[in-house]
Amino acid sequence: MRRSTVILILIFVILGTFAWYMQQPDNAFQNILSTSSTSIPSMETGALITPDKGPISLLSIRNSAGKTITIAKENGQWLVKGDISGPADESLAESAVGQLLTLRIIKKLETIPDSIGTGLNNPLFFISCKLADSSIFSIKLGKETVTGSGYYVEAPNNMIYIISKSEVDSLILNFSEPPLLK
Repeated sequence: MRRSTVILILIFVILGTFAWYMQQPDNAFQNILSTSSTSIPSMETGALITPDKGPISLLSIRNSAGKTITIAKENGQWLVKGDISGPADESLAESAVGQLLTLRIIKKLETIPDSIGTGLNNPLFFISCKLADSSIFSIKLGKETVTGSGYYVEAPNNMIYIISKSEVDSLILNFSEPPLLK
């Protein structure tokens, strides 16, 4: 056999052995990787509204032009109020308000950034909800981040967070497509 063939076979054997070793539980590399990537749970990566604050009985989404869509539970039935009002599809309304409990914080910004850069000086949307204890929780939704992974959000405590884009987009879809009963 040629020397280059022997070297290639040797490289494949080494790579195959390494791949097999990495699949084994309790190997040294897996322990190093798992301990270095473990994150400590904190408010920085948790939910914006924790599930213990629910159930939510009202969701109001207002855009920067002042148009508002409200999804509210009255007398045990979900209703949509806004330009188009009427009874709501119960499952879609429950899903819409449930989306608030899944808004995931990607990052808490330690220093308050420029409000023009974040879009919080003229928010795209104002989102409010009524929590189980009858308190109102409101956020301002600013611009999309430069990376496109989230939106800037100002919470009631004047803290600025980056919230997951996909979750916010699902929630905002209720503004353009209210969950009306068909």
